[in-house]
Amino acid sequence: MEKQLQDLGLTLNESKVYIYLLKKGKCSTGPIIKNVGISNSRVYDSLNSLILKGLVVYSILKSGKVFEASNPNKFLEIEEDRLKKIENLIPDLNLLKQTDSFDTNTAIYEGFEGFKTAFKKIIDDCPANEEIFILGFSEQFYSNDSLRLFLTNMNTKSREKKHKLKIILDCSIRDTFGKDRGREEYSQVKYMPEGYISPAAIDVFGDYVYIFLWDEKPFVFMIKNKMIANSFKHYFSFMWNLAKK
Repeated sequence: MEKQLQDLGLTLNESKVYIYLLKKGKCSTGPIIKNVGISNSRVYDSLNSLILKGLVVYSILKSGKVFEASNPNKFLEIEEDRLKKIENLIPDLNLLKQTDSFDTNTAIYEGFEGFKTAFKKIIDDCPANEEIFILGFSEQFYSNDSLRLFLTNMNTKSREKKHKLKIILDCSIRDTFGKDRGREEYSQVKYMPEGYISPAAIDVFGDYVYIFLWDEKPFVFMIKNKMIANSFKHYFSFMWNLAKK
């Protein structure tokens, strides 16, 4: 039982004194010192500490102080009071927490259905009127009819939320897919020089980075991390300055 009382915050000596008083009832210090087996000074220290915690009370008689253990339900009162203090402290602690937390969340989407799910999440999670920075696929990937059709449908939903798109594409699709994107109301399109090859497309917005790989089995990797997203935005800005209209 001493171990359980220590788990509740009592010291070993306090536990011994408290248990003795529960068993004995009202008692002066002499029997406590004699029967508990700890030194005089530590008995007094333990009694004073238990009194401060409300676990021991005393009365003063002609013969001196007589001590008595409080009802064990006092532990519940102590825990309830402690919980209230914690609840009151948490808001202040949260104010101290850095708002620029760089916690990282990731997700992987596989297959064409996973590919579609990832694109839909970009449209849903990106707030209206926000910017999305896009590094597009190379030419050969846009020759896939299912991919082109799906991207066209998703772009329509993005326009409804007035997403402002900055898109960098391979110059080889300037007169096909690039022309279609350039006509969109909220899109700006630039092109990398001939020979630019990218097996992946990258979409960046807010704290999110989506990396798309289109192959026999499409694959998308999502990273949510403010620092990483900002790094990709700096990289995109560098590429945007190199690209031509």
